[in-house]
Amino acid sequence: MSQAVAELPSQTSSAPLDQASAPLGTTRELAALAWPLILSNLAYTAVGFTDTLYMGRLGVLEVGAVGLASLVMFMIPLLFRSALGTAATFVARTLGAGDRAGIRRWAGVFLSLSLVGLPLTLLAPWLLGGVLSLLHAAPDITRVAQTYVLIRLLEIPLMLLGTASLSIMLGLGNTRTPMLLSWLLVIVNAVLAGLLVFGLHLGVAGAAWGSLVAVCLQGALAFVLLRRLHQGECGRLWFVRPTRQELRSVARVSLPAGATDLADVGAFTAFLGVIARLGPAELAASQIANQFASLGFLPAFALSASTSSLLSRALGAGRPDLAVRIGWRGATLAAGLMLMLTLAFVFIPRPLIGLFSHDPAVMRLGASVLAVMSAYMLLDGVSIVLGGALTGAGDTRFRLLVTLGGAWLLMVPGATWLAPRYGVSGAWFAALLYITLLASTYAWRFWSGRWRRARL
Repeated sequence: MSQAVAELPSQTSSAPLDQASAPLGTTRELAALAWPLILSNLAYTAVGFTDTLYMGRLGVLEVGAVGLASLVMFMIPLLFRSALGTAATFVARTLGAGDRAGIRRWAGVFLSLSLVGLPLTLLAPWLLGGVLSLLHAAPDITRVAQTYVLIRLLEIPLMLLGTASLSIMLGLGNTRTPMLLSWLLVIVNAVLAGLLVFGLHLGVAGAAWGSLVAVCLQGALAFVLLRRLHQGECGRLWFVRPTRQELRSVARVSLPAGATDLADVGAFTAFLGVIARLGPAELAASQIANQFASLGFLPAFALSASTSSLLSRALGAGRPDLAVRIGWRGATLAAGLMLMLTLAFVFIPRPLIGLFSHDPAVMRLGASVLAVMSAYMLLDGVSIVLGGALTGAGDTRFRLLVTLGGAWLLMVPGATWLAPRYGVSGAWFAALLYITLLASTYAWRFWSGRWRRARL
């Protein structure tokens, strides 16, 4: 693993930024950062695929319930997880400015902030009960989902420590170590979950314990490797006591970023709650279709993270012209890559759904969901990357306002009204409207250049 990042000092210096002054250089730098992140995201998707495949052998109820439970588990620590993810923005900005002491300081601040996972774990069961009650899912779905999430809540402390550590690596330009750790997560989860679900016949609980061990191992190794691989270039990386000014900066930039993701995922959870009330087949079809949509998010989120990091580094180096070029180049690449998945959704929807379930109702409903998804995949890629570009600039409050308005005033109410009348396809049409709003609004904001005024 250490050999994979042996070239790190040359990767994380300011030299790549200078090379990116040419248009082709910008694309090369985006690709160099993005391809390990694509593989990292593929690993996380593989975890979801593995659990979905395992649950598919148990029944339709387990598929839908574990899918819903995974989303609830993702949402509970999301405010803090996404806020810690902005460590890459702060570290990349100081890297662009050539401030070694600033890199070390901000790394220590975000490592210290990750300790919020300890009290959050104590509050999480209470939060879980509130979220599940708000979803009003069928009793059987709620019971299975609760079994799964109560076990996985124990992973929150090490998961947040790992999030901060991996984000600091990204800010330094190291995306290979996160990639290797992500695939370690896949392997450990697949082996343990398979053993516990089928070998020891623990069912849903076995899948939860497998994921718990895998995530904790990844978080602990991320922290250890951050200190081992980067202390030579950054100095001693350890926990520090944040100053009031540093906390104000985090509150101004990081908390809105976390609140944006929480609002988005919270709305999507409520959205799936609407679908869950239609029945287990509708929920299972949506979860399976969403697993395939997540394949499109692999390049989009990877390009978003690399665009955010490079744009922040460019601003730190006093190159706003280069930052503009990086943002548009990343959005264009994401749209082009999303086109391939769009074509698959249009031409082979039933074979895709059939990989997970041969239930006639699930296959029919899943194909209709993929048809709606095909209409917004390109727009989703653009919105994800330009949203990352705005985050890299520190323009996070604007993203929060757009997400709150679009998700909670358009998507959730729209799905609530359309689902009883037009079924699961009507609910997903509300998601199409929301993503169209995000893409167009983010594109206007980035084109306007107002994000250049944001300060860390």
